[in-house]
Amino acid sequence: MRIHVITRWQARLFLSRLVKVLVAVVVIFSLATGTWRLIKAGRQLSLGVPGYSAWLPLPLLEGILSEGLPTLALRAASSPQDNSSEALAAAVQVLASPLVVFPGSAESTRLLTTEEEYVLPQPLPEESVPPAPSEMELPSAGNPLVAIYNTHNAESYQPSEGQAKFPGKNGGVSQVAAVLAEALSKDYGVPVVRSTTIHDYPDFTRSYANSEKTLKRMLAENPSVLVALDIHRNAGLPAPPVVEINNQKVAQVLIIVGSNARLEHPNWRQNEAFAQRVAKKMDEFYPGLCLGVRVQEGRYNQHLLPRALLFEIGSDNNTLEEAERSARLVARVLAAVIEELRRENPAQSG
Repeated sequence: MRIHVITRWQARLFLSRLVKVLVAVVVIFSLATGTWRLIKAGRQLSLGVPGYSAWLPLPLLEGILSEGLPTLALRAASSPQDNSSEALAAAVQVLASPLVVFPGSAESTRLLTTEEEYVLPQPLPEESVPPAPSEMELPSAGNPLVAIYNTHNAESYQPSEGQAKFPGKNGGVSQVAAVLAEALSKDYGVPVVRSTTIHDYPDFTRSYANSEKTLKRMLAENPSVLVALDIHRNAGLPAPPVVEINNQKVAQVLIIVGSNARLEHPNWRQNEAFAQRVAKKMDEFYPGLCLGVRVQEGRYNQHLLPRALLFEIGSDNNTLEEAERSARLVARVLAAVIEELRRENPAQSG
């Protein structure tokens, strides 16, 4: 009988090879599973073929767009009742407004240069579609100087509210807008008019078209308005954008300016100049509060007023309290800038 002695080196070699085999099996299994899921999703993809009806999962769509796939050119379905192609085309073209970003470092965050978000899923048959209210809050005083509204009313702050969106309702961003309006009017004497009209439901792709009508009405009814603000929050960031100010955590603010890249907007540089002015004042009052000014290809209703801005106050992973604290600080900044404007242009003071 021959006894084969296994040396320590041979044992290590055997274990090393065994580990490699196991890793290879896991990788192959994962690839096979992922491929099968893609095949299943592909079978559901509607590209305008009659009789085909499907939905492309949002995570897959985000992954495709994050890799730089050009906007798909999709034809409408031949049947007038089948609008699945149009829904998918809208989903590809308008994923996540200018405000939803894909995960990545804060320095390399890439915003989609689109004006709308994905199409919201239709309610279940047993659910009733809540009506979209069309109401306007009264101004805090005569001759309001600031108009505040929310294009994406459903946006919320998940740690505090339990979910990132409340379709058909005013979410956390509406509360932040209310805090901003209250601080401007009560703490700094700046009269405000604020809209609570819901713009992003039931058709999310009409959000900016709807809010444009609201802002036009606000400006027509309040010609004294100097500044218009569309309040949003970011999304998809790996960590909440926060800064500590006065020993409290505060949501950071990103200012979005639309350009004339896709729609007529000849005076967009005026909005950019105003945004830079507000950002500079934020840096002066509260260093770290402002994440800067970002120019996007969308127009975002900013063609209606030379001092119209879009504020992203925090992200969906900030708390509502952090965003509200931020709104109060932003109110002080805006009040100071508006006071400068009134001194520079006494005729516009109202």
